[in-house]
Order: sequence, then structure tokens, then C-alpha cells
Amino acid sequence: MRNIFLSVDEAVAASESGGTNESINAFLDTLGKMEISEIISKYGEKILWAAVTVIIGSVLVNWAVKIAMNYINKTGLAAGATKFLKGIITFLLYFLVILTAASVLDIPVTSVLAIFSVFTLAFSLAIKDIIALFASGITILASKPFSAGDFVEIPEEGVSGFVSEVGLIHTHLFTADNKEIIIPNSIVAADTLINYSKIGLRRLDSIFSVSYKEDFEKAKRVIREVVEKEPLVAKEKEPFIMVTALGANSIDIVCKVYVKWDNYETLRCSLNEKVKLAFDENNIEIPYSQLDVHMK
Repeated sequence: MRNIFLSVDEAVAASESGGTNESINAFLDTLGKMEISEIISKYGEKILWAAVTVIIGSVLVNWAVKIAMNYINKTGLAAGATKFLKGIITFLLYFLVILTAASVLDIPVTSVLAIFSVFTLAFSLAIKDIIALFASGITILASKPFSAGDFVEIPEEGVSGFVSEVGLIHTHLFTADNKEIIIPNSIVAADTLINYSKIGLRRLDSIFSVSYKEDFEKAKRVIREVVEKEPLVAKEKEPFIMVTALGANSIDIVCKVYVKWDNYETLRCSLNEKVKLAFDENNIEIPYSQLDVHMK
């Protein structure tokens, strides 16, 4: 905190050395020497016009914000981004209204702007890391690489889960075992991100091994029958079932099918169970490692 105040004091001192706030001090000194009745008689009309300016300006600000938000909402930005933009637009417009009212009161606007810019610079330097997070949050909300409910993975961080909230500073994930992970948006925006649910379909690759003494064509037919009967398999994509490797102890058959992203794990387990049962019914041997020991 001491560094922040030092930065502000130095900035204001620099401003004073340039004479930007001398007129403000003179204006305040003049007001301090005047009676209330004298202030009203001299500045009453200006105060009235300043109040009218603020009232009319507030009405115009609300009208302008509504028009701007109607346009922004049509762009399809995320709720967090639209809320942030609404706050920025509202602040800037009200700031213009205040400057206009200050000019009506003959308050030196250029000096006010100079002081305001100095304090803004000092404050922004003090919270530059938070500003970087905000910038990353706006980038994510504007580009929309994922949405709430998507399943994503950040390989470099070793985390994955369902997106529960996309904020301006952090992104919240819930893992499959129901743990919450809160990640700074600067990491999310900078690292590689895998979105498993963006397209809607995922390809599931399974390997089924059979003994060399078995008819692998028969094994392929059995696997295809299981796939065709499985309701979770996406029917719009043709399954790919072929021998993928001739291993040391088995013939490996790859089965590639497509499935809705949220049924991926369920289908993987279902195919393993049903193919095993189908192999048993058709007397197809699944090889396994074994050790023969000969004793003399």
C-alpha cells in the first residue's frame, strides 16, 4: 500500500509543479472566503443549470446505454463480457456528464482531467497484474473458446473438467470427481486448451486382442455386431474396424466409433463389457500373459 500512496503523491506533485491544479486551488480559496448567501447569489444560476445538466445527462446516459446494449447483445458476447462493457460505457458517459456540469460551474475542466489522469495512471500501475487478468477475461469472453457446461482440458496445467463459470478474473472448473478448480484467466488465455465438447461428437478408439489361432475376420464380425447394436454409437459415422497390429502374443483389432461427448466414458466401458461377452459366446480366445515353469 505504501508504494501505491508514494506513486500517487509523486504524480500529484508532478502535476502541481506544472501548474495544472493552481486554478482549482484558487477557485476553492475564493469559495472559502464567500458567505453562503453570496455564493447562492453569484453561483445560484450556474448551480441550477449544472443540476439541470446532470438530470438531462442522466436521462441521455440511460438511453444511450440501452441502445449500446441492444447492439452488443446482438453480437452474442458472453454475459460476463456484456456486463463489463455496460459498466465501462456507463462510467465514461457519466464522467462526460460530470465534466459538462463542471464546465457550467466554471470549474477548470482541463485541470480536473490532468489530476484524474495522474491518479488513474498511478492506480493502474499498482494493479497491473489484476488488469492483465481482466484483459485475459475479456479476451476469453469475446472469443468464446468454451462455454459453461463444456468439458475442457489444459494439458500444461494438468487439469480438466466441466466449465461452471467464466468470470473476468478466473475460470471455474468442476472435475469428474466433483472437485472445483479455479484457474487465473491469464493462464487459460495463454496455454493450449482442448475443448472436448465443442463439436459435439468424439471418436472412441478401442483395441481388442485375439489369439493367433483365432479367425480374426470372425472376431471383426463379432465386434461389428456389438457396435451396430450399441445405442450410444453415433449412427451418422461409419465404424472403422480393422487389424491394427500383429503383436508378440496377439492380433490387435482397432475399433473406431463416434459418440456424443458426454457419453464417451459410458460407451468405452459398455463396448469393453459387451465385446468380452460376445467373444466368450463365440469361443474367441483373448490372449493373456502366462508363464510356463518346467521342473526337473
